[in-house]
Amino acid sequence: MCPICQSEAEAKRLCGATLGGGSQFDLVECVDCTVRYLSPDATPAELEHFYRPQYYGTDWYKQQGWGAAFARVVLKNYEPGRFLDVGCGLGYFIDGIRRESPAWEVTGVELTRHAVEYARRELKLDVRQGLLAEADFPADHFDYIQIRNVLEHVTDPLALLRECRRILKDTGTLHLFVPNGVTDSLNLIKFERETGRPALSRSGHLFFFPRRALMRAFEATGFRVERARTYGIRRGLATLGLWPHFKDWKRDYVVRDTDVATGATDAHNDATDDAPKISLPPKKNRPDVYYTYRQVRMNLRMLPGLREFGLDYELLLRPV
Repeated sequence: MCPICQSEAEAKRLCGATLGGGSQFDLVECVDCTVRYLSPDATPAELEHFYRPQYYGTDWYKQQGWGAAFARVVLKNYEPGRFLDVGCGLGYFIDGIRRESPAWEVTGVELTRHAVEYARRELKLDVRQGLLAEADFPADHFDYIQIRNVLEHVTDPLALLRECRRILKDTGTLHLFVPNGVTDSLNLIKFERETGRPALSRSGHLFFFPRRALMRAFEATGFRVERARTYGIRRGLATLGLWPHFKDWKRDYVVRDTDVATGATDAHNDATDDAPKISLPPKKNRPDVYYTYRQVRMNLRMLPGLREFGLDYELLLRPV
């Protein structure tokens, strides 16, 4: 059964895929809502393997700068209230919001234990570990919820959206960033066709949402779209073959031979199960105006609507 539209029609197999560590999946497409997803569901052990400590922290100072810029450019248009970041990683994004706009009460939810422990210990943030539903927030609690590039990582996207609806105030905003499933999955398919091997889902994506599937998901979970925009136009066109592509694009989708034995991928080649330490690179000191400029620039480069030639979607959702 399709996890988004509940269609009982047999899904179409598109290619094989892996998260590393010896995992094997089929990338399939629902013939009704066209959502693409890895089948069977990833196990907790497979997800824990992928999201090792080395997955976090490589851009911590950027996250902090982006959070502050987000507060200056976006949140200035809202009355301060309770802000929730779903999949907050180490928490530097909401730390940036807190530093720039202390009137906002910031909270995070993150699946991985070592990331949560870091956010609590080093940043003194209120970050809950586990799935959003496990955090047990009160109903009608938050004014603003952000899900930035997380929906495609969870095993039950509808459950996540339903819980967001439950804990979001009727006047609240759900700010969703999600890859365009058409372009996001295309290189996985190309890789197997050209190499005969399953591709690494290099960012850990389990779901790939085309426009139709997103609309079905919002309708099923009690949201309406207030604004929809597309960005990553050049990268999307490159993936579709309409713009020059990086010649070595396959490199990011290769699973190393040692991965099956040791569980190390190109993205995590120095990870070990007994070394949960999170190491941060040195901070690059950039002025606030740099991140504000990047935030404004990104907004200006977005196209209205959900365009299937772009790489990513941004949506503002309101409760129905």
